[in-house]
Amino acid sequence: MKYVMLRLDGGELLPLLFPEFMQHSHIAQSVPATVVSAGHVHLEDGKIIARGASSSLDVVSREEDGGIIQAYFDGQNVIQQEL
Repeated sequence: MKYVMLRLDGGELLPLLFPEFMQHSHIAQSVPATVVSAGHVHLEDGKIIARGASSSLDVVSREEDGGIIQAYFDGQNVIQQEL
């Protein structure tokens, strides 16, 4: 799967996950927010790993992105503030 990490106007981080056939730029344009990072996600030993980059947005993934996405799946569905 692919993902885009967005920063909303209030500074909250919002990850969007979507299928491989879609482009990062199309997803990012659908939400009025600032793109922070983007790439691909996969499961490794039950943990979400974010890697790679988006050529259509010219951004890379960040080390902390996997943890932010994992928090949503772990039931901590509170929008995260960027540190």
